Amino acid sequence: MGAAQLEAAARAALGTVYDPELDEPITDLGFVRSLTAEDGRVTVHLRLPTSFCSPNFAYLMASDSKDALGALPGAREVTVLLDDHHDSDLINRGLAADAGYRGTFGHEAEQDLEELRGIFRRKAHTAAMERALTALLRARPELAEEQLGDVVLGDLPDTDATRALLRRRAALGLGTDPADPALVDDDGRPYPPGEIPLRLRFARSVRISIDGNAHFCRGLLRTRYPRSAADQSARPEEFPEGGESVQAGDLFQLTAPPKENVS
Repeated sequence: MGAAQLEAAARAALGTVYDPELDEPITDLGFVRSLTAEDGRVTVHLRLPTSFCSPNFAYLMASDSKDALGALPGAREVTVLLDDHHDSDLINRGLAADAGYRGTFGHEAEQDLEELRGIFRRKAHTAAMERALTALLRARPELAEEQLGDVVLGDLPDTDATRALLRRRAALGLGTDPADPALVDDDGRPYPPGEIPLRLRFARSVRISIDGNAHFCRGLLRTRYPRSAADQSARPEEFPEGGESVQAGDLFQLTAPPKENVS
């Protein structure tokens, strides 16, 4: 594999790595500062919106990046470096030594990495479910919220929102059969009809929080690295399939809960 081909394959591989909190690829967010590929050696520098972004999130993205690049057939040697973070040295040493999450952070790593990943996969599923079902409600005004318990995956139109929901369900091990109910809890169980409006409102709050944080972090990255705007994929002001937009004045309220820390 030539250098240009390997670089293209490496960039595509990084596109499968998601920020766990924002549920967007790190390539779309502009977190990939540089990428070089030569003679089978792939080197990536990552950057984050602030120097104090949660270390566990930072490690997860850097580790996932190394795993994704290491799986490429033409990559003989992979180096992933996190720049300008207060734990850069610690994280970079751990990655270089393949020490793993607990081996990198030691006693500070109170949560298992897979446990942490699971938390944010569940949040991403909740947000994706709300997007798809809100779009359905807007497309079918005669459908009441209480009737969403009768909606199955096969009732959802073939849209980006539906495909995203199916991906999130698959990541959690939930059913993706067209006959499976669309509105379910984290374990795949349908909600009683009387609980549906409340559960939908909760799901909407999760989705708005994720979308608001994504807008906020994109802006922080552009402030910290002015040239990073060119590396960010455009994000619509209106969220897909009729979701609610986040106004600039709402961002601080939506992002008030701080990112989780390892300590």
